[in-house]
Amino acid sequence: MKEKEFQSKPLLTKREREVFELLVQDKTTKEIASELFISEKTVRNHISNAMRSNCKLE
Repeated sequence: MKEKEFQSKPLLTKREREVFELLVQDKTTKEIASELFISEKTVRNHISNAMRSNCKLE
């Protein structure tokens, strides 16, 4: 088998990772949304999706 077939899927998408990097810096959803040029609802969706996918792994 090829090496690429053994690579696992990342736990978080690039955008989810960006959101969490700002979240751990104590930024609010409003600040994160402003910095990433997305809505606050989208920020909350990224957080929710990341948490949901993390729960499936356990």
